[in-house]
Amino acid sequence: MHTRNSFLPAAIVILFLGAAGLAADAQGQRLLPASRTKAAAPPTTETVPVSTSSDAARDDFELGMLHREDLLFVDEGLDYFRQTVKDDPNFALGHATLAYFTTDPVETRREQALAIKTITHASPDERLMIRWLNGTKNGELVPAIAAMNDLLARYPNDKRLANLAAEWLCANSQAYERGEAVLVNLLKNDPKYFPALNNLAYCYALSGQPSLAPALMDRYVAALPKQPNPQDSYGEIMRMLGDYPAALDHYGKALQIDAHFNTSQVGIASTFALMGNQERARAEYLKAIDGTKERATQFDYRILWAMTYYRENQLEQGRGEYTKLAAEAHAAGLSLEEAEAYRGMALFNPDAKAALKDLDAAQAAMSEKAQISRGDRELELATILQTRAFIAARAGMPSSARRPAEALSVMAETSRSELIQRAYHSANGAAMLSRGEYAKAIPELQEDPQNPLSLQLLATAQDKAGHADDARKTLETCAAISDERVETALASPQARAALKRTSPTTAQTVPN
Repeated sequence: MHTRNSFLPAAIVILFLGAAGLAADAQGQRLLPASRTKAAAPPTTETVPVSTSSDAARDDFELGMLHREDLLFVDEGLDYFRQTVKDDPNFALGHATLAYFTTDPVETRREQALAIKTITHASPDERLMIRWLNGTKNGELVPAIAAMNDLLARYPNDKRLANLAAEWLCANSQAYERGEAVLVNLLKNDPKYFPALNNLAYCYALSGQPSLAPALMDRYVAALPKQPNPQDSYGEIMRMLGDYPAALDHYGKALQIDAHFNTSQVGIASTFALMGNQERARAEYLKAIDGTKERATQFDYRILWAMTYYRENQLEQGRGEYTKLAAEAHAAGLSLEEAEAYRGMALFNPDAKAALKDLDAAQAAMSEKAQISRGDRELELATILQTRAFIAARAGMPSSARRPAEALSVMAETSRSELIQRAYHSANGAAMLSRGEYAKAIPELQEDPQNPLSLQLLATAQDKAGHADDARKTLETCAAISDERVETALASPQARAALKRTSPTTAQTVPN
């Protein structure tokens, strides 16, 4: 399972409580009513209905969902969803599902609009599903979460629905404990529902409990020995654990099962990049780029390819490649990729003032003219502002660190997104650090424990506050992160170098 890089959460938290249909804040106070459908007639099936007049559309929709569950994306599964709305242009849930899964921003907006246009053809429960799928992409999280809760209350035995909800909680919202609870309950009721094994392993790995994941992967591989995704997922989790030979072995086995399983090709490339073999990584990334027809996915892979130059400290070459990608993404209307290219350039720019100008370009790419959903725009803007605060704090520019923290504070006041909440807290911590308020900065930066840049600043704040042991533990956590994010490419090697400089052995050998 590969997800788009995301680096952002949590004064205001949406809490998912399964069939109880309740959302609460961090103190347990009720935010949303319990399921509003309790008085409605009970559903006639155990799964959310699929309303279409076309048998072909129904078949293609099911094939798309099976591909999605088995993670046989990108191209094949999306093509089934595209075909289903060709089979039945009035299939509202089909339009919403395609909009939810596609990486093409133009396709997302078009299909969301078509889902709303054709929603009168959908059943009441399908309308709830559409509200959930569209809302999570549009940043309308309160009605989206309410719709999700209502659906889970009405369909407690719909395994696909529960799995999709848990995946969103873990992969897109970083609400790991809540996603894990849903998946554990799902597997308790059906130990053979294998997609949940996969998602639970990822929840554990991403939430800082990677040692719990391999046992689940063993079960997953044993249950589906002729499918590539179990091996691919195992490879990614072993890579997270830093066992690169095992990762390459599992990725290779996935490709032996299906030579066109492109996520494993990307996995091989990224593993070589993390191992420090950037020349080999570039060659493997080119194979992955050739292996997909999805425009946005190609650009994501090309950004990873270009990052290899930064990884080997070829700053000029890296900047040149990122500049080309930003221009091409702009011409292609891929605003998120354009913004991410500029943000990557900023992070590796040794000149802090010039780096902030790179972030100006990233922010300009997120203008209202950009063909992206409101939710994606808000998250990317939050990431850019967070990065701005980090760069300014590291450069000792307190006024430049304060401004993005203030802007994020405004966003956080109205947003229910944990990711935006986390971006605000960490940026606020960076601003406090830049002002010398080290003790105050520590709990703010601790709100963003999966971000290598937040961890890096946290270690600095802890050290300056006189907590050397805590600082070292934080650096060790940062140094152990092993993933594809640009933040990791920058901060984790620096953390390893800092640990080496301050190790007892090094300290004894350094002359006075």
